Amino acid sequence: MVKDLLLEMALHDGFGVRCATTEAEAAKLLHRERPGVLLADLDMSGRAGMKFLRTLRQSLYRDIPCIAVTASNDPMLSVTIDAPVFYKPGLEGLDAVLEHFFSRKPGPGGP
Repeated sequence: MVKDLLLEMALHDGFGVRCATTEAEAAKLLHRERPGVLLADLDMSGRAGMKFLRTLRQSLYRDIPCIAVTASNDPMLSVTIDAPVFYKPGLEGLDAVLEHFFSRKPGPGGP
């Protein structure tokens, strides 16, 4: 299962992880704790992952970096949701994008 693989990769690399299986759960987690990056599975039932990302992009949380994974091969997905999309099962390139998000250094005087 891709979720288990991603969870294992993140924990192995020392990242804290919060998982949600529904759009409502994801919203609750988001309100409780602002993530460094949000990874959404666009194949959640009812296309909830895509709907959640679209809603997020029009909310107070629009500046949170987002990444999506899917089994679909639709090349327009990245444009539609305004986030990089990685394709199952290989997720090629995902590790490099995560490294980019988490290797950003704060500027002078920044946190």
